[in-house]
Amino acid sequence: MEWRDGLPFAVDYGDGYFGSRDPRSEVQEVFIGANALASRFRQCRRFVLAETGFGSGLNLLMALQTWRHEAPPGAFLSMLSLEAHPLAPEDLAAIHATLGLDGTDARRLRSQYPPPVAGLHRIEFPEARAVLTLALGDAAPLLSGVAGQVDAWFLDGFAPRSNPALWNTGVFRQIARLSAPGATFGTYTAAGQVRRDLEDAGFEVRRVPGHGRKRERLQGTLRTRPNTPVSSRSVPERVAVVGAGLAGLAAAHALQARGVTVEVFDPAGVAGGASGNPAGVLLPNLHPQDLELNQIALAGMRHTAALTDHLEGKTHRPIRLASGVAFHGISAHGRKRVQRLQKAGPARAGLLFAPEGPGCNPAPHLFYPDALALDIRALCEALAAELAPVRHETVQDIQTLANGSLRLQGASGLEEYDAVVLALAAGHQRPLCPEQAAIATVDGQMSRIQAPLPDWGGFVATGQGYCIPEAHGRAWIGATYRHTAAPATTAPAYTTAEDDQANLRHLSWVPGLQDPSEVKVLARWAGTRAVVRDRLPLVGPSRMDPEGRVMLSLAHGSRGLLYAPLAGEWLADHLLGLIEPLDAHTRARLDPMRIAVPGEDSAES
Repeated sequence: MEWRDGLPFAVDYGDGYFGSRDPRSEVQEVFIGANALASRFRQCRRFVLAETGFGSGLNLLMALQTWRHEAPPGAFLSMLSLEAHPLAPEDLAAIHATLGLDGTDARRLRSQYPPPVAGLHRIEFPEARAVLTLALGDAAPLLSGVAGQVDAWFLDGFAPRSNPALWNTGVFRQIARLSAPGATFGTYTAAGQVRRDLEDAGFEVRRVPGHGRKRERLQGTLRTRPNTPVSSRSVPERVAVVGAGLAGLAAAHALQARGVTVEVFDPAGVAGGASGNPAGVLLPNLHPQDLELNQIALAGMRHTAALTDHLEGKTHRPIRLASGVAFHGISAHGRKRVQRLQKAGPARAGLLFAPEGPGCNPAPHLFYPDALALDIRALCEALAAELAPVRHETVQDIQTLANGSLRLQGASGLEEYDAVVLALAAGHQRPLCPEQAAIATVDGQMSRIQAPLPDWGGFVATGQGYCIPEAHGRAWIGATYRHTAAPATTAPAYTTAEDDQANLRHLSWVPGLQDPSEVKVLARWAGTRAVVRDRLPLVGPSRMDPEGRVMLSLAHGSRGLLYAPLAGEWLADHLLGLIEPLDAHTRARLDPMRIAVPGEDSAES
């Protein structure tokens, strides 16, 4: 990008970022007015807006401004934007300064602007009740992996003559696939080939007077297509969430933010299981070759951090314990992992680690500047504070009814819901879905200690075990990993002095922990975690209901901070037909159908 006559210009495309010297009025007429957004926003509960060509974000920031003025209370806006060549953060900030974009939404956009990594990235606007999914990369392949139904399109981007990758039948067919009945579009261009291609894709296209000096532009509506199958699945408006740990509360929080009435059931109350952990580490699980796994890690890191920022701002209660995590290659396996990731480079790992960064041990290490230590119980309590009180009841059974709803049987009797999210704690005694039979349980103990720890910068040290430093030589260390003999048991995890010593042995490489006799144990905590064979969670529809009304968020294991909030966001968007935060291929890695269930016909599985 360079500046020409006071406006940003894309040299490679030979085109400006705006079509006139009055970009705001251009956006108002060409996109917001063409899609009649003001009147449509006033009448909606949820709306999905998408654009091709994010650029500076001006289009969506102005749409957000209209949304704030017109949308009824409780309505929710989901936005999708595509960008093949994202601006550098400093160029984005310079354009915003030129346009006078310094409101809450513009600041949130800049603060959450993603790294230049291909894929889908979420940006949250909680005050506006909106989210943006910013898709970086080539339009056609990106759109083919997107799920959701779009109500209105901004077809923006550099001129078709210089940017044919954005203005072609492959892109327009994907736009039509994602469009809800009656979806509309507006665009600055009036190119004849664009008009013909849009008509071939299924849109009624009209020429209208252009903006400023431009003679014509296009706008239109998706035609009603004959013989199009009509989905029998209705949008759920009343959802039950079973489980008040991090997974259940995150799903309930995301659903409520989208205008759904949610009730949470858990006899143990908020964070009664492993989510009661007083100190956990938000750390990516990276692989030098597995780009899908790295994409999930990047999405999980970003979402949990944004959620933490939002909740700390609302509750004024600290949830973060430390910022920055160094992973040291202490064991042979750990050294090999560090070296392979260093060789692959941070670009293959979502730019999550810095090529060079601080450590507290000479061993090879990776530094994750955006990784965090969090008080997981405090995070759960902050989520619960925004919801209706948790119902301290055990759900005994789930029945599917002919009218499309689900009936839950609990201590209060029978109640009907449009959908159910099962986010059960490890060792839940009563099986409610067949997938529970494939889950194993693992106990883990943490120890809070007083030790002669030097000040190494306040970041978390991990390798074999982890050490979360506090002030005055105190720290949380952990955690043991002990497979339980009976996964179905509901007995709570127990703490032992032997596990304190195991934690210290695993962390003898940490400065100040070499001599156990100089370490005093101040407190202990233990919890039971649920896992499946590949150590990824089960997120998606359960086998027990082919209609997709029973959804799972299970088996997050020791990476609940990384996966559970993202899973809740995905479940809410999936149930409501909004733009989902993971593309289809990446999301399949979490699909419960990937695992075999004991007793299931192997030919079918």
